[in-house]
Amino acid sequence: MRTIHLERYVLFTLAIFMVLLTGCASSPSSKFYQLNPGQNKTSVTGDVSLDQSQVIAIGPVRIPDYLDRPQIVTRSGKNELKLSEFDRWAGSLESDVNRVLVEDISSLLPADCFSVVHWTPYLESQVPASHRVEVIVDRFEGALGDSVLLKAQWRIFAKDRSLILEKGSRVREQMNGSSYGALVAAMSSALERLSRDIYVGIMSVIRQEQTRK
Repeated sequence: MRTIHLERYVLFTLAIFMVLLTGCASSPSSKFYQLNPGQNKTSVTGDVSLDQSQVIAIGPVRIPDYLDRPQIVTRSGKNELKLSEFDRWAGSLESDVNRVLVEDISSLLPADCFSVVHWTPYLESQVPASHRVEVIVDRFEGALGDSVLLKAQWRIFAKDRSLILEKGSRVREQMNGSSYGALVAAMSSALERLSRDIYVGIMSVIRQEQTRK
């Protein structure tokens, strides 16, 4: 009698194990994404003439706490956010945004007149930039199959750390599809448009400085 109960227990345990094993085997694997710079071409500086090359430092860049996580965040309703466990950032989203802004703004400014770098406290202490751009992101997410919204405040500081220009940008970029890949591509495009806003601000500041000379 005990042998029959033992056999049933073993069979039941094996069945549970097989169910768990099948569930693990069928779990989707995680996908990792990275923002990419756009295809901007160098813009014309127009009436700006520089005596020496300008160093533009981008940073610090700050993102909201709700975005500062490995999972990609999407908006599923007016007041509801969704975190994807299997669609994740390949690294820090904040660092990724900073990197793309540096590359996008660098591609807009002529390389023979400007050097665009990632700002760090150490860089500022060793080689102060001619201008520094601080970016504070308020919102940067979208709904799958819809669009991405990027809202950011940005400030341009002079070499002496005085505030020269303060502006805000609101960018909405339509997605080309409903996948997470399409979402990340739209986010990259939104950053490209923000970079152009900042580029216009940089050129405006430099023109004003030129007229005062």
